Amino acid sequence: MFESQYNDEMEAEVRRLEGKQRAIAAGHPEWDNACAGCGCELPVNAVVCGECEGKG
Repeated sequence: MFESQYNDEMEAEVRRLEGKQRAIAAGHPEWDNACAGCGCELPVNAVVCGECEGKG
């Protein structure tokens, strides 16, 4: 049980850090997350915006 919770927390932290790195790469270090496709600002738990998701 604790291992599963720990894994979930670590996966969430990795996603948060990856989003922060995308924001920095997009030129907006003040953002918490940026789209992997176009670099627009996103909520923390997203990877791509709706427009880029449709292109994939």
